[in-house]
Amino acid sequence: MHKYIALLLFLAAGAAQAAQSCAAVSPETCAVAKSLGRGINMGNMLDAPREGDWGMKWDPAYADLVAGPFKTVRVPVRWSNHAAKTADATIDEEFAKRVDQVIDAFLAKGMYVIVDVHHYTQLSGDKQHPNEFEVDPAVLEQRLVNLWKQIAARYKDKPPKLLFELLNEPHGRLNGEPWNQLAAQVLSVVRATNPTRTVLIGPGEWNAIPELPKLRVPRDRNVIVAIHNYDPFPFTHQGMEWMPQFPMGPTCCSPKDRAQISNALDMAIRWNQQSGYPVHLGEFGTYEKVDLKMRAEYARIVRDEAEKRGIGWTYWNFGSDFGAFSTKTNSWIEPIRRALLE
Repeated sequence: MHKYIALLLFLAAGAAQAAQSCAAVSPETCAVAKSLGRGINMGNMLDAPREGDWGMKWDPAYADLVAGPFKTVRVPVRWSNHAAKTADATIDEEFAKRVDQVIDAFLAKGMYVIVDVHHYTQLSGDKQHPNEFEVDPAVLEQRLVNLWKQIAARYKDKPPKLLFELLNEPHGRLNGEPWNQLAAQVLSVVRATNPTRTVLIGPGEWNAIPELPKLRVPRDRNVIVAIHNYDPFPFTHQGMEWMPQFPMGPTCCSPKDRAQISNALDMAIRWNQQSGYPVHLGEFGTYEKVDLKMRAEYARIVRDEAEKRGIGWTYWNFGSDFGAFSTKTNSWIEPIRRALLE
């Protein structure tokens, strides 16, 4: 009997750890946060300056590949480079129809779909990527507001499984209060046409977990907070040509590495318990030059630690340089697929 009671207490403790607080959100958004589960990013396609610039183009066959094993898909989109340079930011209709195809393909599979504004580089103070145009600094923030005015109106009649993410990885000139103010302004525009749709908002410093205390979430009952985590960064980003400060060599995953991963997610859960807003791990992953066995080990550890805490996730990313799928062989990279799904 004592062993039975001890087992029940152990299971109850585990269940409590896996339940995020939803005190600040509606029952519907709480249900969404708990249902997102395992997901993947369709990165380096529509978020490239021009589709195809980064070696990936949307293929309708990807919907079948992703919809089976994953519940959620995140669709990064560089709307800012397909819109007028002026404050109105009128979106190019042909590009918008391309995004429609991707969103509709996944919604038709019954998946949760997160669509964001991705790589609006100038807004955070970064240099433009090749094939990305520059705009008058005076209209940067207003363009984001007007982009979302159009996106929200365009998709206002889509099912609730379509989620909006206001901006991927705000950082630089947006850190702190500037992003708090701009996010509130953008959300109010979204709410004019989508009063109850679930919206994701992340903290500054590239959605960094330690920045959560600086995020002032607007008073809104339908918000999930987006976090990203690539720690240990020198391991996950080693060998990247455009980041020479991270040379090849670091290994993973020592007890210290594991502690760094789990401690960060513990920090996110502590913030969740204090704020009442559920969190979602929108990105984690490893560059393709990292040893494949270690890539898989890292993916499994992050996946397990997130799920242990009831945090849904979307792996970065489907194909391309951090990919779990090889477009060269048209097949999953099995060690990573198994690490994420088995």
